[in-house]
Amino acid sequence: MRNRIALIGECMIELSHLAPDRLAVGYAGDTFNVAAYLARTAAPGTADVQFVTLIGDDPYSTLMRESWTAHGVGSDHTRTVPGGQAGLYLIRTDEAGERTFHYYRSQSAARGLFGPAHSPEIDDAIAGHDLVYLSGITLSILDAPARARLLTVLDETRRRGGRVAFDTNYRPAGWPSPTAAAEAMSTVLTRTDIALPTLADDQAVFGDRTPADTIRRLRRAGVTEIAVKQGAQGCVIADPTTTIQIPAVPHVQVIDTTAAGDAFNGAYLATRLTGAPPEQAARTATTLAAEVITHQGALLPAKP
Repeated sequence: MRNRIALIGECMIELSHLAPDRLAVGYAGDTFNVAAYLARTAAPGTADVQFVTLIGDDPYSTLMRESWTAHGVGSDHTRTVPGGQAGLYLIRTDEAGERTFHYYRSQSAARGLFGPAHSPEIDDAIAGHDLVYLSGITLSILDAPARARLLTVLDETRRRGGRVAFDTNYRPAGWPSPTAAAEAMSTVLTRTDIALPTLADDQAVFGDRTPADTIRRLRRAGVTEIAVKQGAQGCVIADPTTTIQIPAVPHVQVIDTTAAGDAFNGAYLATRLTGAPPEQAARTATTLAAEVITHQGALLPAKP
């Protein structure tokens, strides 16, 4: 069976430092990274991975869309906005491989998702997928009317038998306050089947102290499958009644932690879509995340 997956968000121009005065150009963004790693991990013929966004007609948007194909990601539901442009971000990493992002995206075409430039036909197409994935960063680029329209699409997805996966993925620069982020994210969590949060994000947004706090809150929201990422401490997976701790891969030389969580999410979902149990999916996901952090930038080179 070929699963149809739609991932909603923004892909941007990525500039990462090779040296203090030298930059490498790539194309990435949290939900697109998940799409790329999901397509990379999926067994042949098991997944039709589509990225849903709005892009500009500038040269970088064109090159960005072409790069998606190399990663096995489709763009059937992506539309070009005349006069629009791609957003941009720069990555700086410290000696421990921890990253800092600097965004230049206020005019990004993707900010028009679920707005006037977003066709109602795309809403219907999204709702027809087996799995719809989005993140807290997706929410942060939408205004209130666009978020309301998105929620309607998620409700329709589930009404048709599809599932919703959500990573709270919190970037403070995208929100007026943690409270505003918590309110917006909570409306999605009540419509979420698979939650893939990072503990540090949910500590900042919801005040959780431990994975157990996060799991209890998500269970109360009605989420039935949970994987709480903890970086070097691995992850904790949970269903409505049980929890399992999955250790991180030991002795990894960290170069750049960018997209480690996205790689985890993509591999986890790809593995689950084969029918494998959550524990197996989490171990596969942890292994891929460990590989990604030994590489500079968000995405491993596309497979030939």
